[in-house]
Amino acid sequence: MKTLAAFLSILVLSWAQEETKLTKANNRFGLRLLRTLPSGPEENVFFSPYSVSTAMGMAFAGARGQTQQELSQGLGFSDADLTDAAVLDAYTHHTERLKSTPSNSTLDVANAAAIQRTLALLNSYESALQSSFGAELHKVDFAGEPQAAVNLVNNWVKRKTHDKIEKLFNEPLDQDTLLVLLNAIYFKGDWGTAFNKEHTEKRQFLNGGVTPVEVDTMRLEARIKYRFFDDLQVEVVQLPYRGLDYTMAILLPKENTGVEGLKQNLTIDRFQNYLSDLRERKITVLLPKFKLETKYSLKTPLQSLGIKQIFEPGADLSGINDESLRVSAVEHKAVVEVNEEGTEAAAATGLVIVPYSLGPEPVVFRVDHPFLFFIRNTRTDDIFFMGQVNKL
Repeated sequence: MKTLAAFLSILVLSWAQEETKLTKANNRFGLRLLRTLPSGPEENVFFSPYSVSTAMGMAFAGARGQTQQELSQGLGFSDADLTDAAVLDAYTHHTERLKSTPSNSTLDVANAAAIQRTLALLNSYESALQSSFGAELHKVDFAGEPQAAVNLVNNWVKRKTHDKIEKLFNEPLDQDTLLVLLNAIYFKGDWGTAFNKEHTEKRQFLNGGVTPVEVDTMRLEARIKYRFFDDLQVEVVQLPYRGLDYTMAILLPKENTGVEGLKQNLTIDRFQNYLSDLRERKITVLLPKFKLETKYSLKTPLQSLGIKQIFEPGADLSGINDESLRVSAVEHKAVVEVNEEGTEAAAATGLVIVPYSLGPEPVVFRVDHPFLFFIRNTRTDDIFFMGQVNKL
């Protein structure tokens, strides 16, 4: 009995270690992707790195050879010392833990595959989709009933994102589409200490760090984790959601136009160190209300991260089916709304495959120029959403 208990302890510890590696890989991938997405004085950035990496993870499960190696390197699995088999095991246990852990916030993560009815998935791949990702499998006819097929995909996305994303695809997909791998994620969290609506008033925000505009700005006085870091000249605040298992970390560069430099020099290790070094103190937070909606075609950004062969005719996706397959597109939509009550966010990704101690005086954390923000789980360290607000 003692031997069995010891074996189980080692097994659980091993799973936990693999999950931690997966989370770090996903977070590092997300920050790398953040740097590649188009941004500028007139363009905000918002996406779910978790959604993108999970959808790509489903493709990884069916990749072989150089295609799998590129995915492992591009998604950060190899740098995290995750073997190919460990990746799927980590997804299995991580997916189960996210679904089973009680929370005061709502986090819904769902995966699915829309499969051309004439395509026979290998049993091993079908099993991986269901066991490692909890994916729903839907048979459709992209060739004969393209509108019905895209309607099924869009309705699934709409339902799983609680109606926040109406459509992932605006038109029917190419009739030679054989498989669409889908991930949808929805988050709704109430602030641990809500902003009083009566304190919201018009204040100045500098679009692009230069152009002043008047925007609805919320005000909160509370004991919050805060610190200024000299290395990147950045103020960091962590706003907790009710229950404390989710937070929004806001990184505000000292310079009005410093957000791009901050983004380029921020690493996941540095980000985690910042959060670990925050100290609770009395803060006045002045934060604009904002709502962002974004849509990205991620093929080019992913290729810039070294994930190339999966999009080419020579792709090796033989772990999915014996046919010659490649990914033709990776589409991602995301929406977030931040107001006095809290935050509501959603995102969906589709891969189309074709043939905070007492301290000094109170601080005013005035978010009046471009900044970065991250919504994360404090228990698992997963960053589910990240964004860059340049314009309001």
